[in-house]
Amino acid sequence: MRVEDYREILALHRFLFESKGDDLTSIYAGSPYIAAVQNRLADALEAADPGDGWTNWRAADGHETRVEAVRRHLRSSGDAWNSMSPDVRAGYVRDLLAPLRLPETLLAELIKIRALPATGDATT
Repeated sequence: MRVEDYREILALHRFLFESKGDDLTSIYAGSPYIAAVQNRLADALEAADPGDGWTNWRAADGHETRVEAVRRHLRSSGDAWNSMSPDVRAGYVRDLLAPLRLPETLLAELIKIRALPATGDATT
């Protein structure tokens, strides 16, 4: 099977992006496989529609609502998050935010988040 039509690629991209954002606790939201598909779809959209539109759209800094949702998710992830190494955390954050591109400063901030037990508030 091949998806070749721009509209099909765009529809699949939108579906995955919105679906993943609806439930960041889902095993699919942080899946490296789903993230890889999302990145390939966004790469195809960028290639098919030259210019800065898609490049600008993929900048995570322009999606503060999504980034804040990821912050909340990480703060509520408890020991699972706290026990991850920095490299594993970075991969997980990139997968959660795919196909967005994170500047290193934002990535560094997100991987430093500490999750607390459900009864407390998390701090960075």
